[in-house]
Amino acid sequence: MKIKIKSKYKKDKYIYETFLKNKKAKSLVIFSSGLSGSKELPLFKNASKKFLKDGFSILRFNFCRDNDDKLQKIDTLKPEELSLSVYIAELKNIMDVFSKKYPNIVLIGHSFGAVVFILFLDKYKKYKKNTKLILWDPTLLPWKKKIMEMDFLFNTKKQLYYGKNTNEVMNKTFYNECIHIKNTTNTLKMLNKEVCIIAAENGASKDAKKYYSKIKNKKNSKLFIIKKTGHRFDEEKAQKELFDRTIEFLK
Repeated sequence: MKIKIKSKYKKDKYIYETFLKNKKAKSLVIFSSGLSGSKELPLFKNASKKFLKDGFSILRFNFCRDNDDKLQKIDTLKPEELSLSVYIAELKNIMDVFSKKYPNIVLIGHSFGAVVFILFLDKYKKYKKNTKLILWDPTLLPWKKKIMEMDFLFNTKKQLYYGKNTNEVMNKTFYNECIHIKNTTNTLKMLNKEVCIIAAENGASKDAKKYYSKIKNKKNSKLFIIKKTGHRFDEEKAQKELFDRTIEFLK
């Protein structure tokens, strides 16, 4: 089912979502991708099929327009309009709608999506009790200024940062937030929440280990490193392990 929610950031814009309903489900799984990811990536489409079959309802969405989504609409936010505050506000917008329908929500954040979910729960702690937190190959903020300068080039005319080797674009506010924000491993620690972290051996496994080292509730948390796979878990075997590990944690 295709649905849309009015943007909190701009009144004439919308967040477009794919909602898959399991009539028996009491839990909703919400997937959030990274900066250059999309709800239409094979990883999330395959995950949706698996989790729906295992008794969950599913919600996938893009915060903004994305090149990987061939069906995207023109009345969505542009990537250059995003900042951490916009991400969090739009996520609350979505949560306010679906938390009324589902008593339990599972937040599965991949890459930068993991950061968004951590920051959201830190700001809106009322959601902490009824949410499960899953981090798939999570990135970690702050990013080092030297690396950002290597990866992005500032366009003085447009006053935007553009990825040198990617389609990523950032405004100055977002760029500076990513450099100067408080370390997100410490934010996760202060949440004092059980977490399942699953990383790719050839992806963000180092960041995943840093997150896990700060978790207070290690007794009820898990860390898994999937061998011989990269950031998007492209291989069928890797995806099977990723999905099985996640569902095992949830059940």
